[in-house]
Formats: sequence, C-alpha cells, structure tokens
Amino acid sequence: MVRMIDVARQAGVSSKTVSRVLNNEPHVQDAMRERVREAMDRLGYVPSISARSLRSRKSFTIMLLVHDVRSAFVNTVQFGALRACQELGYHLQLALVSSATLESEKGLQNWFEGTLRSGQPDGFVLFPPMASNPVVERVVARMKIAAMRVGPHNVPDGEHSATVTIDDKLAAYQMTEHLLELGHKRIAFIRGKEDQFATQARYEGYAQALGDAGLSVDKRLVLPGTFDFESGLDAGERLLKRKTPPTAVFAANDDMATGVIMAAHRAGVDVPKDLSVVGFDDSEVALRTWPALTTVRQPLEELGVAAVNSLVSAKNTPETRLASATLPFEIILRNSTAAPRES
Repeated sequence: MVRMIDVARQAGVSSKTVSRVLNNEPHVQDAMRERVREAMDRLGYVPSISARSLRSRKSFTIMLLVHDVRSAFVNTVQFGALRACQELGYHLQLALVSSATLESEKGLQNWFEGTLRSGQPDGFVLFPPMASNPVVERVVARMKIAAMRVGPHNVPDGEHSATVTIDDKLAAYQMTEHLLELGHKRIAFIRGKEDQFATQARYEGYAQALGDAGLSVDKRLVLPGTFDFESGLDAGERLLKRKTPPTAVFAANDDMATGVIMAAHRAGVDVPKDLSVVGFDDSEVALRTWPALTTVRQPLEELGVAAVNSLVSAKNTPETRLASATLPFEIILRNSTAAPRES
C-alpha cells in the first residue's frame, strides 16, 4: 500500500507538505502543489478521507440539496460540483429535501441538525427553490451553515452564505432582442415554477425587451409552466390553437422549449419556418431535440465548480468569507429560430 511518506519521497518534499496539499491549505506554491499531485498520480496514491478528517476536523464532504433530481439543470451543475470535489479530494453527497420539510421551519431545522450530526458536511450547495426559500434562509443563518446558492434568488447573502449565478434578466433580454431583430412581434413566453426567482427574472428581461422595442406584453401569450417537458408541451399546444398564434415562443428553460417543439411537430407546424422556439440553460437536451435549440448558455458545470471551490476555500481559510460570483452567459444560435414568414 502506498503511504504518504512514499509520496513525499517521490516528490522530494516533506510529509507535512504532502498533507498541506491534500488538505488544500493555502500558502503552498503552485509548482510544489503540482509536483505532489504528479507524485500521487505516478504512485497511484489514494488518500484516506477518514484519516484526513480525524487530523483536520473536517469531513471533506460537500452536500448538494435538491428538490428535483430529474432537472437537466441540476444534473449538469451536479457534474461540475463532482468534478471539483474529485480534484480537491472531497466527497460529494446528494440529498433530497421534501416539500413538507421545506414548508416547516422546525422540520427543516431538525433535518439540518440530523444531517450535521450524522455526516458533518463542510458545506452545502442549495438549488432552487431552496435558494429562495425564506425558511431555509432563516435556518442557515441561525445555525451558521456554510451554504452556496446556485441561481438567482431574492434573499441577501449572509455571513455564512453566498451565491453563484448569471444575470438571468439580462440574458432573457438579449434572447428576446434576438427574436425582435429577426422580425418577430408576437412573441409568447412560458414561465417556470413560481417559487423560483429565475422565473420572474427571465420574465422581466423578456418584458423589458418588448417595452424597449415599443411593444407591450400580450398577457394572452404569457402562459404558466413548471420547468418540465410536459408543461412546455401543454403550453405549446394551447398557443398553437389560438386564432392568431405567436410566431415565436420563448420558454424559460430548455425542457419546456423541447415540449413546444414537440407540440409544433404534432400540429404540423414547421420549426423554425412557421414558429421560432428558444430556451434557456443550454442543457444536453438543447442539442438532442430537432431542430437543435437556440438558447441561453449558462455555464452549468462551472456554476457547480465555483460553488464547491468557494466552500472549500472558506473552510480552509476561516478568515475568508464565502465568495459570490456572477458568471458570463452566451446566446447560442442554432436551427430553431428564423425570420417569421410574414416578414
């Protein structure tokens, strides 16, 4: 079995230096850190997380709290978080939190207390709708839990909490601008879940872009959705049955956008000649649908990486607070948009 002292000899450093690299401690030169990691790779050294936990009083575990594991958004962010944990020598755990638990402040506090007693994770990553849940915010603040929120929300960052996100409103504004520049005027919008702040931010960007173009929002073209394929399919069918259907549909995420495309195929409506469709996220489904989906690219994996990196950095340097970050987005033009026939 390869031991830490073997790695130290291979790298030409002390065992203490190897330990500092394993624990991601600051003030280790990059060249030294890389030398130690190369020695570990050559020797096939696998550090014992349980032994590191005893020495450092850290669990080397990050826990992701999710409400719906079926979401393409959650799955891709989770992959980025897993990649970051592996690079940093951490475990990643996934925990499902029920709706009943989220609605009860006492129940949620009991859940956190039980989780901390059993596993003592070094930090939590919160997905919507927990990121915007006031009960979660109060419990996190009261218990001084290190938590990174992924995505937009309407609660302020606290002493022990921070956010990694993109500017959802601006992204939705620019996507709506793209449709307007193509010549579309009857642009429908499908909202997401109302307990997620991203829904309102994206709608506001859509509405502001219309207003700046001298157009008012037609409430008949704004339909509810729940961020899943089925709600997009239902909304798409309802929109296409209108006497004067829209020439473009902006769905608040890719899953709903693919539902709209399916509704168009069923109705014999050509995408994009008769109907342009755009989404949000640039999840894997955006390339798997036909035609390929024009969408807002969120750096989903990078959101997960940034959340884990911030938690680990703050844990290793107690004087450092969790760092919030707004990452860049990109408008990805594919084959689901075109100028309307009438233009």
